[in-house]
Amino acid sequence: MPPKPKRVKVTVPEGGWQAKKKGVPSTPEVSDEKRAIVLDIDHPEVSSRRLVWRFREIDAAGDWPPAAIGADAMGDLLKKMGDFETMTLGEIFKPGSEHGKRYVVEDLPSRALKRLGEIERDDETEIVRLRCGGRPRLYGFLREHVFHVVWWDAEHEVYPSKKRNT
Repeated sequence: MPPKPKRVKVTVPEGGWQAKKKGVPSTPEVSDEKRAIVLDIDHPEVSSRRLVWRFREIDAAGDWPPAAIGADAMGDLLKKMGDFETMTLGEIFKPGSEHGKRYVVEDLPSRALKRLGEIERDDETEIVRLRCGGRPRLYGFLREHVFHVVWWDAEHEVYPSKKRNT
């Protein structure tokens, strides 16, 4: 095993290291207002980014927990998530696309809206969904190009589409 390189001794300048910013960083004020929609698909910098995933927001105790997915469906979901990673937000959420849709939270059906209230996320202004097959949908919150997974809706119950010609 080669010997470790020797560390160079650094002397601290008189008065200490100078930081570019001085003082304590400010904390944003807490507001009762709804959070602003962060996603701006029309902005070229955001629409050209590829989708990535976060799982901290998962609603494990609700009617649509991602943990309820079966083994076969999990394989399909992971493949679909991998496919979404190859697409830009502009491709996924372009008008008329079946891949992704955005919904105003206040317009959600009562069951979904009630659950968002129970998990204290009804202050969001928008929720998005990704189509993962015929019925299955993955719901979450989008922060720029980061999809925060909330629900796995295997039966298309969160926001069922209206039947045509009925």
